[in-house]
Amino acid sequence: MLSFLGYVLICWLAADFLSGFWHWVEDRYFHSSWPLIGEYIAIPNERHHSQPTAFLDQDYWSRNWTTILPAALAFCLTCQSQWSLIFVFVSQANEIHAWAHRKTTGVVRALQETGLIQSATHHGRHHHSPFEIRYCVMTGWLNPILDELYIWRGFEWMLAQCGVYPKS
Repeated sequence: MLSFLGYVLICWLAADFLSGFWHWVEDRYFHSSWPLIGEYIAIPNERHHSQPTAFLDQDYWSRNWTTILPAALAFCLTCQSQWSLIFVFVSQANEIHAWAHRKTTGVVRALQETGLIQSATHHGRHHHSPFEIRYCVMTGWLNPILDELYIWRGFEWMLAQCGVYPKS
């Protein structure tokens, strides 16, 4: 039987992986010309990569709705599951990501120093060439493992076998 803290940690890391997977899909596969997804996800995502701190000027809802709404739907679909906490955490991925783009103090800074939430230094490597690493935006723990194992490249290879290729 899992301890309560073990359960919370597993849910936290699962949320980090899911947020990273979504971030990878956005970065590598979403096109600005697509209906709805282009306007509401791809274009803001591309803007974020050219102007990394611009989204900090948005209010909480504008910055986070693209994770809150899908996470709320997933939570409702799994609300009788012990793993629903994952989607509560996923709902805040963009806000945690925002903390990695601003100067932090206090508890947030202390959590960043432990890697429990991602620091600016850790996340900053995602914003530099070759732009193919550090997709998980919540912690500083999963990215080194996923990047070392070339997980994202592996996913791209699997999709290419099905005729789906990333943006150039």
